[in-house]
This record gives sequence, structure tokens and C-alpha cells, in this order.
Amino acid sequence: MKHGPYQFFRDVYPPSGPKNHPRRFQSQWFETFYWLKYSPAKDAAFCFPCFLFSKKPVGKAGSDVFTVKGFKNWKKVKSGDNCAFKIHVGESGSAHRYSVKCYDNLKNRLYHIEPILEKQTSDEVKANRLRLRTSIDAVRWLVFQACPFRGHDESANSKNQGNFLEMVKLIASYDEEVKAVVLSNAPQNAKYTSHQIQKQILDLIAFNVQTTIRDEIGDAKFCLIVDESRDESRREQMALVVRFVDKGGFIRERFLDLIHVHDTSSATLKKELDFVLSHHKLDVQNIRGQGYDGASNMRGEWNGLQAKFVEECPYAYYVHCFAHQLQLALVAASKEVTEVHNFFEHLALIVNTVVSSTKRNDDLRANQVAEIEHLIELNEIETGRGINQIGTLQRPGETRWSSHYNSICSLIKLYKPTFLVLKDIAIAKGSGTTAAGRAKAAGAIKLMMSFDFIFIMHVMKELMGVTDLLCKKLQHKSQDIVNTMDDVATTKRLIQNMRDHGWDRLINDVTVFCNKHEIIVPNMTELYADYIRSRAGNEITIEHHYRYDIFTSAVDQQAQELNHMFSEQVTELLILGASLDPKNSFNSLKINDVCSLASKFYPADFSEQERSTLRLQLQHYEFDVPTNSKFQDLTTVADLCRRLAETGKSDEFI
Repeated sequence: MKHGPYQFFRDVYPPSGPKNHPRRFQSQWFETFYWLKYSPAKDAAFCFPCFLFSKKPVGKAGSDVFTVKGFKNWKKVKSGDNCAFKIHVGESGSAHRYSVKCYDNLKNRLYHIEPILEKQTSDEVKANRLRLRTSIDAVRWLVFQACPFRGHDESANSKNQGNFLEMVKLIASYDEEVKAVVLSNAPQNAKYTSHQIQKQILDLIAFNVQTTIRDEIGDAKFCLIVDESRDESRREQMALVVRFVDKGGFIRERFLDLIHVHDTSSATLKKELDFVLSHHKLDVQNIRGQGYDGASNMRGEWNGLQAKFVEECPYAYYVHCFAHQLQLALVAASKEVTEVHNFFEHLALIVNTVVSSTKRNDDLRANQVAEIEHLIELNEIETGRGINQIGTLQRPGETRWSSHYNSICSLIKLYKPTFLVLKDIAIAKGSGTTAAGRAKAAGAIKLMMSFDFIFIMHVMKELMGVTDLLCKKLQHKSQDIVNTMDDVATTKRLIQNMRDHGWDRLINDVTVFCNKHEIIVPNMTELYADYIRSRAGNEITIEHHYRYDIFTSAVDQQAQELNHMFSEQVTELLILGASLDPKNSFNSLKINDVCSLASKFYPADFSEQERSTLRLQLQHYEFDVPTNSKFQDLTTVADLCRRLAETGKSDEFI
């Protein structure tokens, strides 16, 4: 087909027909009828397009002449409309013209199905990629901003189809090319906006991020930071963060994985963490630290998660997570005492009853103003700018820092105004009041007027007041480890001093408060009727109950919790590590402490030869690094690691 029909040219073609008047094929016919094909073997002419594309012979005489038998009746080829070749061509719609059209189409590649399909496929691929890229961009933005994807109503008629679909709409509104291929303009089977597609994109992004983090870690030692909580669907989730020093000397904290766990027992958490570490090819033997919150299943001395890792890797030292709220952990520890647990339940009831409406808040402020004015008249309080400001009760929260301590302090300060608000609620009648509301207020009043409530309120105020300063310091982004450990030691001593010598002052403060507010103080020498604890043959006094069953027990729980969080081993580890702190021109540097840190806490990380040369290297370090201009104004160990790597001195020192 590429070369066209076979047109055999000769000066003289063989004769045929009557001998007295023979006829021959003429070569000029090729010019007039381009479709002609001449066969020298048969001395016959054929129609090349019809030979290729004509349908089967229809049975009429001569229907197969130009395709099978061959035409050789040369006398019928003459000028005029009766020319056999012209008759073969026929009118519009003839078989010949149909074959010629097929022939021309086949020669013209633009009409072939392959280019058409290729063009359509190329356009579809381009549109699909643009559509998918739009979905990926929307997912990336929502993930980075920690926004939810789905909406309550994602139907086509919804005014708000959710963040994901609305983001796709927004992108399309700025780009006509995108608008032409997404959402309603996309085919039903390739929209790339379904929930399943969103999850697949998220999984791919997560996989790439995790792979990058794993490459960053390399063979470096690392620390684990783990916490668990319930999500909105009440499923237990465990978050895993790894902390390490990368090849550039930067200290990195990377969120590696979020794991669903069936329960929060230490055995389950350990099993899931082992699986994740194994999946990312992280060796447990390279763990050099653990940081969790104060939950018992995390930091239990024998059965906790940290103990299970220490069994496998003795250098995986547990350090209480400084970012975790110490006050909340101490409150949780105090709640191990039944009376203290009940107190916080009652405290929440009283506060919530008063601050649950704006009207009651207004009444509380009005009562507070009246009390301040009365005390000023009696010269019992000072006056001046910024003094005696109007406040409100603080709600205790399980996740808000210092909220329990602030709640207790606010109730002590606003005790009488709070009592008056509750009294008004308890006796109120008419519209806007309910029997349940009155009963709740009456119950809250009885609690407030009980000696038990007042006593425990003062106990917890004193206890949490001692730990509040340490709690706030531990929330600072930059920690002075040495001073922080001093504060820990001071807090422990203050708690012990409170246990040994704080009873008399406490009971005096409670008695004064009760007398001021007309609360009955029990006779401490009388026998205490304990309906829960069985003490057959061993009766105790009321003073013994309040002093030992409540006060001493609560103080001991606080001391025990602090000892769990800041054990002697952890304290020593942190203090020795602080000798590497570059602040104040390396003022904390102590060669003996660094050597002790290596030999006592990390002997497996240093060979015997390295430990023997460590002191000599530190002597060079002491004269070189602190006086080097490139190491001035460093404030953290992280800055020091990075600068050592940048200057190449990390290769000189171990």
C-alpha cells in the first residue's frame, strides 16, 4: 500500500482479441486511473482498492472482474461515459468509491484507531494525573494543618461538603485547567475523591515520611517518647516519637507512628512497640532513653513498660517526661487515698454547679463585691490599686496544667460568695428552677459545711502549693537540669518536712477557717467510727484518722510519686549529663562527671581503650572548644552537637 498499485510499464503490451484487429493495454491509462494495477502474467487489469477492500462478489455478472478474474476487454476502454473503467468507478456510493475511501483512510495515519486511541489515552492520562495531583495537594494541606477531611453532608447539594471537597473546589476556582477535570467534570470511575482514595494517599504520605525518618536515624542511638490516650471514637491510641542525633549533629524529635492498642497494659504496649521497631528495622539495643508520662502502666518499677525495655537493653534509662504535667500526676497519686478522691469529685460538683450559667457567675461576683466591701469596713483587708480584684471559680480539669491547685485556691478565696450562691439556688422557687437543681445545690452546701471537705481542701492546698513551683519550672522549653534537680530535691525535703512538722499548723489553719464560717469542728480526742476499715479491737481517735489515714497518707503518696519520677539513678544521670551544657562559656564542664557518665551509665558504648583515652581527650576539649570563637554563645547541648559536626571536631573527640 505504501508504494501504491503495481503499474507495469512497457512500450508495447501483449495483444489480445481478434487477430485481424487486436487490442492492447495502454500505459497512459495509469495516469487517468491511478487505481489501476496491471498483471503481466494474466495480461489483465485490476482495481487495487477494490482488490483490498471490496466485499464478497454479489453474484452479478462482472462483479468480480476487477478483483478476481481481471479485466482484459480492452476494446471497451474508450473515451466517453461508456468507458469500462468509468463504469467501474460508478456514481457516489458505488462499491469502488467505498473501497477507494477505505484505501485512502488506511493510507492516512491520522484516521487510524491507534493514533486516535493514543491521543485519547494521552489526554486521559494527563487529566487523571492533574486530578490526582489536586487530591494529593488537598490532602497534604489538610494534614499539615491538622484539619479533619470529611463533612457531615458530602452530597452534591450540600452547602458544605467537608474540608477535603471544599479544598478541591477552591483549587479548581483558581485554575481553569483543574476545574475542567475535577469533581462533576471527572468520570465516575476516576474522581480520586473517595474516602478510600484519601486514605490511600495518606498511607503513601505516611510511608514516605517514615522512610525518611528511618534514613535520618541510620545506625544512631535513639530515645523513645511514648504516650497513649483515647481518640474521639474511644479507641486507645499510642503515639511513638523517636529522639536522636542525625549525621549533621542536629538533635531531632520525629513522630514515627500512631498505633492502635486493644488495652494499655504494659505487656500490650511492649508487644506493639516491638512490632513497630522491628518493622522499621530499629534495634532495641540502640535505645538509650525512655520518656513516658506518670501512668503506672508506663513507669512501674517492676511491671511497667520501661522495666520491660530495661530487661532487654540496660542502657534504656527511664526519665519522666518533663513536658507532662507533674501536678496532674501528683493529683492522680493523691487520689489513691479514698477520701482525697471523693474530695475532688465533690470539688468538681460544687464548682460546676456555680459556674454552669452566666446568671450564677453574676451572682457570685455580686456576693464577692459585697463581701469585699464588708471586710473593708471592718479593716480586715487592705485596699489599693490591683488589690481585691473580682474573680471566679476555676474548674479542675484532667488535662489542664495546675487546674486542680487553682480550683482549690479559688474556692478558699471565694468560699462565702460561693456558699451564698448555692444557698440561693437551694431555696429558689418559681420559673427557671428545678427540683433537681435545688437538690444538687443543697447537697453541695452540705459538702461545703462538712469538716472532712474543709480539712482535705487545706491538705491538698498545702501539698500542691509545695509542688506548684517545680511543676511550672518543668514546663519551660529550656531546662537548667542542675537547678531543676535541685528544685526536685528541695521539693522532696519540703514534703518530708510537711509530713514531720506540718500537722500542728495545718490543723490550726483548718480550725480557724471552720470557726470563721461556722463549721462544726469535731472533738479530736473522741473515738472515730470507721465503717469501712476494719479495726477490731484497735479503736482510733478522730485525730488519728485525719492525721494518719488522710494527711500522712496523702503526703506519702506525693513523696512516692516524686521518687518514681525522679529516682536517685535518674537524678544522677541528669546531673552528670548537665556537665556537657555549653551555657555560660562551658561553666558546667566537669571532666570527672563526663568520665563517670561514660563508665557508669554507658560502658557498652565505649571500649576499654576509648574509656582510658576519654580523660585525655576531655583535657584537650577543655582547652580547645570553650575558647574557640566558633563555640561562643551556645545555649544547649543540641547547639553544641551541631557545632561539633559543622566544624569537624566531632571526629576528634569521642
